[in-house]
Amino acid sequence: MDASEFRKRGKEMVDYIADYLEKIEKRQVYPDVQPGYLRPLLPDSAPEEPETYEEILKDVEKIIMPGGTASEATLVAMLAARTKAIHRVLSENEKLTQGDIMGWLVAYTSDQAHSSVEKDCLIAGVKIKQIPTDDKFTVCGSALRKVIDKDKANGLIPFFFCATLGTTTCCSFDKLLELGPICNEENIWMHIDAAYAGSSFICPEFRYLLNGVEGLLG
Repeated sequence: MDASEFRKRGKEMVDYIADYLEKIEKRQVYPDVQPGYLRPLLPDSAPEEPETYEEILKDVEKIIMPGGTASEATLVAMLAARTKAIHRVLSENEKLTQGDIMGWLVAYTSDQAHSSVEKDCLIAGVKIKQIPTDDKFTVCGSALRKVIDKDKANGLIPFFFCATLGTTTCCSFDKLLELGPICNEENIWMHIDAAYAGSSFICPEFRYLLNGVEGLLG
């Protein structure tokens, strides 16, 4: 794409966004697709040749738009994790109320994570702690363990951790092989946000970055 076409396509994208906003009342409020709808619509492997801009835009409307956003996925996972944690704690102590437990729940994420994770915690009504990253801007197991142990000692209930595979700020990758076992041990729901770099996993040479996801518990 040369400079001339870039200007043309950029203007077309602005028009696409403006048309979306002007006609948003004609779109569905909630998606009507089922979980897993996207898999059969995607090719088995990445294309060898690039597609045209028109083809890409058609795919956006046909494949992407019916399914909602990545930020909603994090929120839904967090709400499910919150419900699971509340039921678990209530089963251990029937004298507690849901209100009591809500005040003790704490979620974790990287200090490089997208701001949507913090917003999701505000919607869910739970505390959030940002885990400090190392010199490569990744969250390692020792950093998460240190914060969890301190919070448990203070009476908080760790229940959710949002790891990132490709942060929006610098495309860093959290260390799943260290973080997954800790989350499993502590009964913490681990959600992985790969909205920024996740599309790269269609390429076999990048799939090693997913090592560790198979060992996570829902």
